[in-house]
Amino acid sequence: MGNLTVLKFNSIMKSNYYSSREILTHKKYKVMKSTLKLGLLLIGGICAYHHPASAQQMEYGVKVGATYNFQNYGNQNVSDKESKIGAQAGVFMRLGSDVYFQPEVMFSLFKTAYKIDGKSYDPTFYQLSVPLQIGYKFFQNDQMLFRGSIGPQANYNLKSNNAFGNSEYKDLSFDGLVNVGVDIDQFIIDLRYNHGFSKTSKELDSKNNVLGLSIGYKF
Repeated sequence: MGNLTVLKFNSIMKSNYYSSREILTHKKYKVMKSTLKLGLLLIGGICAYHHPASAQQMEYGVKVGATYNFQNYGNQNVSDKESKIGAQAGVFMRLGSDVYFQPEVMFSLFKTAYKIDGKSYDPTFYQLSVPLQIGYKFFQNDQMLFRGSIGPQANYNLKSNNAFGNSEYKDLSFDGLVNVGVDIDQFIIDLRYNHGFSKTSKELDSKNNVLGLSIGYKF
């Protein structure tokens, strides 16, 4: 009788565990869809309502590049911090003349490494990001233009990562960015710095810091 009770209890606990995991997975999927929809609907909406008479002021394209990720940790127990090189790729649209609006949808892959309480961690991040920039073209001629932009960025982790102990990194985080770039005919080059506004982990007291270099092509 005692063994039967234990088996029933274990069965109930196992069922509750998988139910909790399913709920968590479903919530993460909904957040990911919302983040992606935000970027795609914004870009699609601007394309749909953009007036043909000013079509020459709308550009879109693709970009790829490298990132250097160095997270800032407020937890003083974090040691042996290592910055890593990552990769990114995505699409963008630029709308406007001298002053312009540039939304993007980017996918990035990067790693970080650190120790805390004698244990090593080296999480790998797969991240979907939606940067929204306001920029200004401060010099341009027939073949070249120089520009700068600032704006917010939303980041969503597509994969869960253990941060410390039983805690995980947050799914959603927010950055501010500063970007300088040059267009040479149809090609673009961008240098960007992202500074985290929200914590990526409460336990680590960590925030994003990313330096990125990318090249792209305008259609």
